[in-house]
Amino acid sequence: MAEFIAEMQERLLPEYEQMKNYSVFTADQVREIVSRRERLFLKINKSHQSITDYLDFILYEKHMHMTIVDKEKKMHVKLTGLKASIATRIMRLYREALAKFNHDRRLWSNWIKFSRKSNPVEVAGIYEKMLLYHGDSPDLWVDAALWLYEFNRLNIDRVKDILLRGLQRHPDSEALNKCFFDIMLKEAALASNERNLAENTLSEQDIKLERVEAVYRNSMANITQLDYFVKLLESCEDHQELTGKLQRMIIDDMQEKFPREPGLWDLLAQRELRGFHLGDLEEEDLDTSDEEPASKKSRSVNGRSLKRRIQLCVTVYKSAVEELQTTEMWNMYLDAMLALNSDGKTERILKQQCLADALQAGHRSQLMGVKHYATLRKMLCTAPSGREAAVTILTEALKNDSSVEMHELLLATHIQSDSEPLIYELFNKIQKSMGSEALPLWRSVILYYRTRQDSLGARRLDEIYGLACKAAWPEFGELRSDYLRYLWQERSVEEARKEYAKLAILPPMSLALHRQMVQLESSAAACDQASLKYWRMCYDFMACYFGKTQPRVWVEYLAFERDHGEAKNISLLTQRALSTLEPQYVAAFEAERALAYVGASI
Repeated sequence: MAEFIAEMQERLLPEYEQMKNYSVFTADQVREIVSRRERLFLKINKSHQSITDYLDFILYEKHMHMTIVDKEKKMHVKLTGLKASIATRIMRLYREALAKFNHDRRLWSNWIKFSRKSNPVEVAGIYEKMLLYHGDSPDLWVDAALWLYEFNRLNIDRVKDILLRGLQRHPDSEALNKCFFDIMLKEAALASNERNLAENTLSEQDIKLERVEAVYRNSMANITQLDYFVKLLESCEDHQELTGKLQRMIIDDMQEKFPREPGLWDLLAQRELRGFHLGDLEEEDLDTSDEEPASKKSRSVNGRSLKRRIQLCVTVYKSAVEELQTTEMWNMYLDAMLALNSDGKTERILKQQCLADALQAGHRSQLMGVKHYATLRKMLCTAPSGREAAVTILTEALKNDSSVEMHELLLATHIQSDSEPLIYELFNKIQKSMGSEALPLWRSVILYYRTRQDSLGARRLDEIYGLACKAAWPEFGELRSDYLRYLWQERSVEEARKEYAKLAILPPMSLALHRQMVQLESSAAACDQASLKYWRMCYDFMACYFGKTQPRVWVEYLAFERDHGEAKNISLLTQRALSTLEPQYVAAFEAERALAYVGASI
């Protein structure tokens, strides 16, 4: 082993000489490099190597390579020989490592990444070796083909070979089929479109377009996802002058396979908006003239005005919602109209009219969702008499969708109009027909009446809070706390304490209610014995109802007696806690009590 290491180091002598001669490193630094490499050589030549041993060596050499590059820039000298020597060693280390650990895909990927910069000619060969071990991943076949094609397009035969081999293993891979389609389409676009009229033959471009069509036809047998066909059409749009016939073919197949798929109708409508009119493709099919190649035939794509394109787009959407009559299709139609109105610089009036028409039609269909009713409400409420129309529409919509969100829209409209009788009427319907999920609606109504600051608002608040406090839903516990806070701040301390005494024993029990009252009592200006009695009562309630399973309750009670109450109560209170808590919670209580004693808690 020692002889082998010595031999390896001897081979590196020219490299070390260069480092010294060009003053890249000092003599001490070179000796450190020699020593470090010797240790790394030993690790990769021991009887039981690990992948980490090779990674350490590779990372060290990569760092060395980067250092040499930096030295080149600073010293203004060319160190090509040094860089090449290190790069060659890194490549050799990768080869050795992957011969022993070929299962590690990340190591392959790192080798390829390094080789792309330092030795791109080798990359194709590395991909070939990698595919022998990791050919089960379609993405690797795609990466290999794309690299080879982009590196040298003259390698098209080899690229096709890789893709065909990949498709043999993964015939249903969308990525592989799409890659093959795109590359063949690029080849067709680059090909000559001149025909040999004397021999009456097809042009090179026509032949390659037929190959693109063949790739597409072959993929159809294995892929049945709409998204795949959509991506192919997008690729064709980049070469619109060539692919009219192919686009028509793809669209025909999509209409046959996915006639009731909302995504198809959405695609066709958006194509109209971008200027790819379906009628143009139909006219091309009728044009059987062979006097000109495909790329020289005229196109009217994007020749139409924006106004006309919007009209054609809307026509497709209208046909779609009439044909499918589904919520999903209506959502796509309405979302498209909203997106159209995000740019109001051109054809603003037409766009707004299209959105308004779509929203009204969506309401009539009874298939429009809350999101779009919110948009319709916003539009109507900006008009002088639009709020009445909004109330009418939302009331009708509630017959089909009685969700909380839809009620929120109607309630917000009433609040915006300050229609107190309608708000009160709607609230009564809500509290009788809906459960705990209506909590946001209760909150909105309470907020409305609190902002009124009048006697009617006060009466309504007492009534609404009273209903909320009687509710058996645990979620409504926060309204009880809210009521106490309201009474304390807006009415009087006495009313709040009186109400608390009732709520404290009314199921469902809520620890948050007692903590809210503790907070309110602690904020009282007076700290006389009467106030302390009410304050202590909060802790008594907490201990009574939650003292078996909540150690923290007792710790807070003890802290109150220590800081505000009577110290003589602490010992008895501690014994009471230990006897009340269930055994499994005693240790937690002792720990928290100890922390509180030294001031590390509470």
